[in-house]
Amino acid sequence: MGNPPDVELPFGPPPPHLKSKRQIRFWQRQQEESQAKRQKKIDQDPFRYVERCFKARAIPPSAMAKVVHTTQLLDDSHCSDVIVPVTLAIDLRQHCSALFGPPDTQWTPRARKAYLIKTIPGLIIIPNPFTESAQRHMIKHCLTDFAEPPNVSSLDGHYERPAKGVWDLYERHCQGQLTSDDPDYYTVPVKSNQAPVPTMYQDDTHNHTHKTSDAAAKRLSPTDLLRKQRWITLGYQYNWQTKEYDLEHGLPMPDLLDQLSKTIVSAVQGVGLADGWRNDYPGDQFKAEAGVINYYQLRDALMAHVDKSEVNMEAPLVSASFGHACIYLIGRTTKETEPIPLCLSSGDVIVMTGQSRKAYHGVPRILEQTLPSFLDSQHWPLYGGYMDQARINLNVRQVFNK
Repeated sequence: MGNPPDVELPFGPPPPHLKSKRQIRFWQRQQEESQAKRQKKIDQDPFRYVERCFKARAIPPSAMAKVVHTTQLLDDSHCSDVIVPVTLAIDLRQHCSALFGPPDTQWTPRARKAYLIKTIPGLIIIPNPFTESAQRHMIKHCLTDFAEPPNVSSLDGHYERPAKGVWDLYERHCQGQLTSDDPDYYTVPVKSNQAPVPTMYQDDTHNHTHKTSDAAAKRLSPTDLLRKQRWITLGYQYNWQTKEYDLEHGLPMPDLLDQLSKTIVSAVQGVGLADGWRNDYPGDQFKAEAGVINYYQLRDALMAHVDKSEVNMEAPLVSASFGHACIYLIGRTTKETEPIPLCLSSGDVIVMTGQSRKAYHGVPRILEQTLPSFLDSQHWPLYGGYMDQARINLNVRQVFNK
């Protein structure tokens, strides 16, 4: 039997076992969908292509081979022609010993080391300068007082956050002080005509993978509520819909973050390439005025974007990672440039200065089973129980010109 009449075969003849018009048309639709997917991959920009590689269930070996591991940068033998070691302007320990520790022989070799990537002008990498106790200290703040109202949360507009924040509820639950029989155990959805606070980069089609749907209308236990919280904004509050700051109503920034960021910005003053760019932003002119705490669960991602809402785009942006390692992609001012993949480990700091302030960047992958033992639940029961499944990113910006 030949092919049924009046059935076009644009993909060549169908398999011989398909006899009916219905079977052949179904096969055609499959071919069209496959062709569209292949064309989409061909048409996508270089940044998106690399994102897809690292979001794949199994990351291609060719993609992993290009990853720059910050843990290996401390050994200069791993530095290629692309990576340039530099010396920080100051010893971080002398200006903020509570976070970076006292001088000792173990710390000395890396006390003032940082690294640049030749193809990403303005980006400065400082491999974990924090002590273990300082990392715990920063994580505690990010989960407790930094995350309390009136700082805005991704939960706002969906749920009525407790006055002391979500962590207080979670801690009382874990310690047995709060049970499911208590009236304040569950957090119920807000019943309001007010639009919920949007999730991060809501208008971007390649959005933060964890989205809040209209079905968010179920009550949540303390554990579920904590895991659902995706971000907190600090200082001048950022509006994710308009992508602008509320410049009339800034909240005080924590003193710790002002000290931390100013110390780091002072340390990278004057850093650059001998025959290229140089970061000349004065550390004493930097003021922490806004920040975002991003809470990632293991399957979360933050797709390519540019942070460009600050009035002062000359001031560096300071970003620190805690918890599980991640793949961090950073390119140039267009997605047509293939990004560099970095593996950021707990404690790593990156400083975006100059041209890199307008560079596309994102986090397509959290790497499982990379949590340092001093942050896990076995060695740090309460907070480690959360960090077992999480990564926290803290970034600080200056909004205005001084």
